[in-house]
Amino acid sequence: MSQKVQIYKNNNSKSKSFGKFFVRAVYDKKFITTKELAGYIQSQASVKRSDCKAVLDELGDAMKHFFELGQKVKLDNIGIFKVGITSTGSDTQQGCTAANVKKSRVLFAPETASLATGETGTVTRGGVDYQVPVYNHPAVMLQDVRFELAQNMVGSIGNGAGGSGSGSGSGDGNGSGDDDQPIVNP
Repeated sequence: MSQKVQIYKNNNSKSKSFGKFFVRAVYDKKFITTKELAGYIQSQASVKRSDCKAVLDELGDAMKHFFELGQKVKLDNIGIFKVGITSTGSDTQQGCTAANVKKSRVLFAPETASLATGETGTVTRGGVDYQVPVYNHPAVMLQDVRFELAQNMVGSIGNGAGGSGSGSGSGDGNGSGDDDQPIVNP
């Protein structure tokens, strides 16, 4: 199995990447449910689906509990979850309170691993150049994922209007919503 990708062209004339082509992940319209995830885990481990589902059902509440305590949650081989907030500014320290929080969300950083690429790079320290191995840091969960073009599809990202686009690979994410739909490559 492989993750499908589609080709998109950046049509945002204000972008440094204007006119360039990028790939973005293609997702199935269906979400995997907790029950389906539990069923898959059951097939891979010696735990019943009902037990897996019970644990997964409690995971959200458990994470919320630790978020309320100001903790980050690290799931081994998955990554770190933490709370992110957006707040309005205040002219004074006294005027800045918890009421300034306007939006909260859960941030996720996937666990990464350092893998040697086989290449070397130059690092300068104290005026001396050193040759050092080059590493990349892929997400552990994605290390062995292969990518392939989905039915040779192409679309556009951005027309200067801003909007929804994901920006995966484009460097700017200035999609317009309307132009964000892939079309079959002629």
